[in-house]
Amino acid sequence: MKTSDIFNVIAWTLIILAVIFIVWKLIGGSPTEFSILTALVTGVLFKVMSVSNDMSTLKEKVKNLDSKFGALASDFKTHIKHR
Repeated sequence: MKTSDIFNVIAWTLIILAVIFIVWKLIGGSPTEFSILTALVTGVLFKVMSVSNDMSTLKEKVKNLDSKFGALASDFKTHIKHR
């Protein structure tokens, strides 16, 4: 399992827990506002970390693709010179 998958699981678990706490609080239960905010903010933080991790892997793939296009362009240039 990749780290972004782990971050997604933790994030969604905490966000769902925060929603459960909110519903519980509205019904008349006992969770404090601090526990609700802590679960919600931590869930959102893990989700942001997951998106950031995905963006960094995408950035690496784009860099690799850019170097491949550069090599392809030089191959075409050498092919045109030999004609």
